[in-house]
Amino acid sequence: MQLKRSSSLKSVLPSRGAVRALLYGACGALVALAPSVAHAQVAQVDGSYTIYHEAPTRTNMTVLTPATDITVRPTQWLTVKAGYEADVVSGASIAVKAGAAYAANNPGADVVTAASVNDVRHAPRGGFTLKKGDVTFLANYSYSTENDYKSNAFNIGARTEIFEHNTQLEISYARNFDRVCDRVQGANDNATKFRALEDSTGCFTEDPLRTTRSVGVDGYQGSWSQAWSPVFVTQLVYTGQLQNGFLSNAYRSVIVGQGQRAQEHHPEDRARHALALRGNVFVRPLRLAVRFGLRAYADSWGVKSGTGDVEIEKIFGENLRLTGSGRFYKQTGALFFSDDYTGGDVPLGPKGQYFTGDRELSSFFSVLTGLRLGYGVTAQEKKYLGFIQGLRVGLSASVQFFRYEDFTLGGEGIGAARAWLFGLSGGATF
Repeated sequence: MQLKRSSSLKSVLPSRGAVRALLYGACGALVALAPSVAHAQVAQVDGSYTIYHEAPTRTNMTVLTPATDITVRPTQWLTVKAGYEADVVSGASIAVKAGAAYAANNPGADVVTAASVNDVRHAPRGGFTLKKGDVTFLANYSYSTENDYKSNAFNIGARTEIFEHNTQLEISYARNFDRVCDRVQGANDNATKFRALEDSTGCFTEDPLRTTRSVGVDGYQGSWSQAWSPVFVTQLVYTGQLQNGFLSNAYRSVIVGQGQRAQEHHPEDRARHALALRGNVFVRPLRLAVRFGLRAYADSWGVKSGTGDVEIEKIFGENLRLTGSGRFYKQTGALFFSDDYTGGDVPLGPKGQYFTGDRELSSFFSVLTGLRLGYGVTAQEKKYLGFIQGLRVGLSASVQFFRYEDFTLGGEGIGAARAWLFGLSGGATF
């Protein structure tokens, strides 16, 4: 009955939220294509490899993400999980953001520059689930490290099934303890004179030019899943998140005066809320599953967004599934977002004490479309090779188009604003 979908890349990525959402969405969906696991099976191994690439105006980014997970069920009441994921990042990101007004008044000024990005994030994880009757408790922990960012994260949750297992209620809490590398700033400087981090050299060492800033994240979630009939299931999910600490991009500068560059400056607190409704309808005569979702989001920075998505999955025989998906997303800009902070009236000019070069804090919309193909087999009488109960493999390809209405780079709009994602997954049950 569960409809829940799996839910940040490196801080220098120009679209880390979109990248991570796209990656997890593809991986989770590919695994979901496999046949259900029988109660007698006690071990499961899953692996995936995804390739994300985008190359909009003046930037490009490629992210390779291999991942593997092992699940062991030694008893009916205990499940133990362990896994590992890596992000291999390469490309270029915007190092200095200048707006249209500054470019118009300073023709020929080369202030929009791209910074080289090469990094690897390692993220081992593990967790367990305890089940007693209709009640399940879970706990997970993950640790990730890269050149300029370290994270410790855990989450705990509980769910119960009632009304003859037709209703499922779940609550969970998550906490991140993160550390971000930054440049040491002048003791008497204010935000408009802060300098951006040049590179990750010396991070998390005794280097006198480097310091560490903290980021704390508290996440809360509650969900209600309901089976209205054997072929119709819905889920309502509320998610809340409180962020505190250094929420800016340490590498990115913004032109805030006549040629004056300053490290972007974001508020240190951000409250985020989202409400999502999902549904799954199975059309038996056609052997077709239709999934839909609607999501509304708002935060304390003034960003509001809406998302709509749909999936249509066709089942061929007992083993093959083909899924087409589409998603539309639209958001408003942050209260303090401006395309140019060098002066003038709104929408140009300063909007309070904060300034940003992050295109994800501007107003924009995106459209995604994709295909997934999954194939899985389950041994009926005799296990494959004597010990394999089931095998599965999946392929996916997606393309996402973006349109930024207010964000420019030196007065030039972002062209070729699209991203591609390709995925391969496989697994075995023992």
